[in-house]
Amino acid sequence: MVASIDYETTTTNIAPKSPAVYKANPQDSVDAPSQYQFVDFRAAASPDRQKRMPPIVEQIIAGLTTLSELPGGSSAKYRTLPTLLLYDNAGLELFDRITYLPEYYLTNCEIDVLRTHIQDIVAQIPDNSDVIELGCGSLRKTQILLEALDQQRSGVTYYAIDVMPQPLHDSMESLAPKFTNVSFVALCGTYDEVLTHFKKSTRRKTLLWLGSSIGNFSCGGAVKFLTDISDSALAANDAVIIGMDKQKKPEVIMAAYHDSQNITAKFELNALSHANYIFSNYIAELKGSLTASDECGACIFDADKFGYIGEYDEDVGRHNAYLEALEDTLVKWPSEITAQVKDLCDSGLLIRRGERIYVESSHKYGDGSACVLARSTGLTHSAQWQDARSYYMLNLFRKPSTTMSPPPAIESSSLNKWSDPIHRLRMLQQQIDASAQYPTIPTLPEWQHLWSAWDALVLHVIPRRCLHDRPIDLRHPFIFYLGHVPAFADIHIAAAENTPLTEPQSYAQWFERGIDPNIESHSICHSHSEVPAEWPKVDDILAYRDRVRARFINWLDAYEKEGCTAEAARHMWMAFEHEAMHFETLLYMVLQMKPMDIQAPIEASFMPLGGRQPCESWIRYMGGSDLVFGLAGDSECAMQGQALQPGHVFGWDNESSQVRISLEPFSIRSQPITNREYLGFLQALPSESVAHLVPQSWISMEQEPSSLLATDYGMRTVVGTPSIISTEAALWPVCVSQKQANAYAAWSGKRLPTEAEWIHASRTYHLARALATADRKADLFACKSIDEFLDQELGSARAILQQQPYDMFVPGDANVDLAHWHPQPVSTDGATFIGSAWEWTSTQFYPYDDFKPSTMYPGYSADFFDPVSDLDSTHYVVQGGSYATHRRIAHRQTFRNWYQSGYPYVLASFRLVDEN
Repeated sequence: MVASIDYETTTTNIAPKSPAVYKANPQDSVDAPSQYQFVDFRAAASPDRQKRMPPIVEQIIAGLTTLSELPGGSSAKYRTLPTLLLYDNAGLELFDRITYLPEYYLTNCEIDVLRTHIQDIVAQIPDNSDVIELGCGSLRKTQILLEALDQQRSGVTYYAIDVMPQPLHDSMESLAPKFTNVSFVALCGTYDEVLTHFKKSTRRKTLLWLGSSIGNFSCGGAVKFLTDISDSALAANDAVIIGMDKQKKPEVIMAAYHDSQNITAKFELNALSHANYIFSNYIAELKGSLTASDECGACIFDADKFGYIGEYDEDVGRHNAYLEALEDTLVKWPSEITAQVKDLCDSGLLIRRGERIYVESSHKYGDGSACVLARSTGLTHSAQWQDARSYYMLNLFRKPSTTMSPPPAIESSSLNKWSDPIHRLRMLQQQIDASAQYPTIPTLPEWQHLWSAWDALVLHVIPRRCLHDRPIDLRHPFIFYLGHVPAFADIHIAAAENTPLTEPQSYAQWFERGIDPNIESHSICHSHSEVPAEWPKVDDILAYRDRVRARFINWLDAYEKEGCTAEAARHMWMAFEHEAMHFETLLYMVLQMKPMDIQAPIEASFMPLGGRQPCESWIRYMGGSDLVFGLAGDSECAMQGQALQPGHVFGWDNESSQVRISLEPFSIRSQPITNREYLGFLQALPSESVAHLVPQSWISMEQEPSSLLATDYGMRTVVGTPSIISTEAALWPVCVSQKQANAYAAWSGKRLPTEAEWIHASRTYHLARALATADRKADLFACKSIDEFLDQELGSARAILQQQPYDMFVPGDANVDLAHWHPQPVSTDGATFIGSAWEWTSTQFYPYDDFKPSTMYPGYSADFFDPVSDLDSTHYVVQGGSYATHRRIAHRQTFRNWYQSGYPYVLASFRLVDEN
């Protein structure tokens, strides 16, 4: 039985059997118990459906009368038809037949993924939640998930969304009676018409988007679609599971869309018949007829005069489907709509023989594309499952409560181009201006995202009862940083405006500067703020924070209207990066708390390790005698009194000025050392030598370890402590002190890279990776070194590209900027230089030549430089960036970070260097 509810009488009442906020209206109930509920959301169900032209008719007219370029493709232009035309009743039946064809690998691969990983997938779906499928079709694949949910979960309601009512009824009537613990609701309509109603639900939601339908969207279209779904239907911690077809051999892809029985061709050509039906039905309604059969003269296409053509664009990673005119043919507009099309064409539209009408695309995605998609939509990529042949993947995305930065600007190129960003090189060939990557002064949205991330960490992850805790005795308690960040910002905005400090002005005295004592002798410490007898109340500090933030908002508004001086801009930039850096400081302090005291900001999924293992490889460099490092053109003294120039890049005093360094040939490991490798190192040592080498980033998984070295450890994160033996955390970069890194390097017969070696290796590899597209990766590694490859490809332009302040070729899937709240496995294909963890170098923290301390913050660097004569140096340079590093900092290749060599808490790993 089915309980049918009309769209007009339904607001938030969708699921009668579910304990959600949705309840069926009493007047809509039926006498017999229903097996599923049916809700019609279609715009056609609205009483005014005869008063306006249906949107699909408008889209057909617009697509046929306008020539458009395909995103990321050639300059060729095509007429288009809406992809929605493929999915009427006949189209859905044809597509279902396609999924059983031996050539069409996608469905069987997705079924393989679901059957193989069903336990891991179900583990992501909580009890008393809603599972919402976009475009459910025949439910053949979904049945696998529903069976597992029926056996292992309670209180789950399954919502099936589709545009055609009869296939929905058919699927529900055959499926719903089989389950006792899952409630079923059929929602008929487009996603736009349906999904907004779920925003009102207080229940957890998991959206299913199977069948690789995301491949029908362009890059920008996929990002916009997911962003709209997130905004309209998802709350924090809600999830989306998306099927994505992977890149593979072109012949496999072409066979899937050109089957021997020509069913795919019938499916694509059915779009013309569907368009004819839509126009006939619309004209029949205008004339007051009940059915379209009374008005068959309203057909606009002669479908027999078209054929199906499919092509695979390997460079973009996309299969395109077209309908090609077999002879000259006329698109005939019904006389009833002449007024709507008279400005576009006459009563008929001539399609010449050989002309193509674009219908749909199917994008194929690289391994890093899901992470790039998440970054571009503000979601977090939480898990990935693949079939046995690695043809297909299901990706789990989760909505976080906050992100550190706004999503990056969307370009029309494909997601594969983002993760292998050769398009950026093309942009640079037109205009070498890396500084255009970021506004000189962070925008208000950037500030708001950073504030949101900071508040999530200090006010949610850290329980209020723990704000006076001091998990690291070399640092102040948490509450100091709650006041330090706004106090530092207030000092700088007051200087920028030449106005008094925000009240109470005593906060600037108490919170201006924290402590960083020497590890070996805590009495040795730079100057810092006096510690008050009692810290202010939390609510008082938060009120002070809000007053300071209001000053920044007002200043940014005035800056947009009037501009500012270089000095004022530097103050604002310093305040921003200072807050971003202290977010990371506070995070690694939080990681030293008891795990049970940490309140996770988002649910995380840690994949089982399985048989995964990165292949250790080494990258060769020939170095050179004239390599340039450091930031040029950022002198505080020279810029004093000047107006801020567009595109200027600010840096801290230790980044200036540019220096030229000679490097001998060297080889560097493509990946940092992993937790599993470091554990193997400890297990190889005598037991009495282990204690001081166990990382502070680990926590024993045993109640009472039987020796100094436990049999298993968990990696400290704010979202759990995954095992470094049995989960993906085994392949995360190990986070250690520099002394511990040196011990490993000595044991392996290698050494840590110098700062110059690391910078040179990172920026040249990223550039070479962008140049070496899929068909040319062999060329990259066939050369004697990365330097040789770049010389061959770029010639003299190479030096110009490498002297830019920002590394514009950092992969789009780099794990920085809270893309995750934990590290990610090291790359199994190529190198990873930026993200997950900073990396130690063997370079003592000394100034570059001609160093001048900042007049605005004179102690920033100078207080930590080690005497050149001191052979037992204290501070060493770290490079790169961690998962908690703001992307402005991680992408600026001139940024220098440093820590004491024995400091064990920092999110820093290491890689090895060997002599060539």
